[in-house]
Amino acid sequence: MIQMDLEQRQSSRFVRPFQVTNHEDETFSAAFEGADVNLTGLGFFIDDPDLFLPQQRLSLRIKNEQTDEVYCLEGVEVIHLRPDDSGKYLCGCHISHVTSNQLLAHHRLVMTDAETALVSMETSKLSEFNFMEDGSELSTDESDFQEASMALNLAVSQSESNQQEVARFVQSVESIFASTQSSDMKLQDLKEEFEDFKQYLGQMNESTIAFATLAKLLAHTPAEPQDKLAWKTLISDFETRFLSEEQQVAYDFMHQGLDADEALEIAQEYLKK
Repeated sequence: MIQMDLEQRQSSRFVRPFQVTNHEDETFSAAFEGADVNLTGLGFFIDDPDLFLPQQRLSLRIKNEQTDEVYCLEGVEVIHLRPDDSGKYLCGCHISHVTSNQLLAHHRLVMTDAETALVSMETSKLSEFNFMEDGSELSTDESDFQEASMALNLAVSQSESNQQEVARFVQSVESIFASTQSSDMKLQDLKEEFEDFKQYLGQMNESTIAFATLAKLLAHTPAEPQDKLAWKTLISDFETRFLSEEQQVAYDFMHQGLDADEALEIAQEYLKK
């Protein structure tokens, strides 16, 4: 489920031709004009600011006017209502959760060209590629699950490596406390050790989650050929943005028959050359 603080939302918004209406309006007879979108939000124009309230939860039906694709978003929260130069009000919303099909449809609305994809991905967060498993169809292709299994094995292996780093950190701190250095020198060493570990902690949490999210994306690859191709593009965007060079090389090595531990170890050695 995509859930994040407001400051974590993407700053880049893109103008797209789309319509917004309530979930029950299947013909878009009372639709609002879309204003802008990104992967975690959208804005649309309304005439009456009293129609919606900040923090109100909405179920919306979206129509991509470039492709005529229609999709629903059940988890949309109103963030702000602001007067616009046109005399209307801009209703800005945050998408709090999506299914895999909704994520793909919304991704198609946002990512219309390579430049947009590049700008959007630069500011995207890992959690934006998560989705609700309930209501999301699983892949019907065995190879997708083989790929997902590789990603999960790498996540487990990396998690074990992270545990070793935690043990090293604890041992290092204990050694500093047991040393005969002055209190000032001990304090300085402790500060440096904690600062280094804090930086590593953020990296190791995201790197493990990245592999787990990749596995989830692979396992929910759609069956319809056009959707499958678009989903592979989404996965490629994800890998480029959230897998480090070492992780991408390790993932490639696993495709050559190595196990996860070997793949990560050889990837480290390979990139040192």
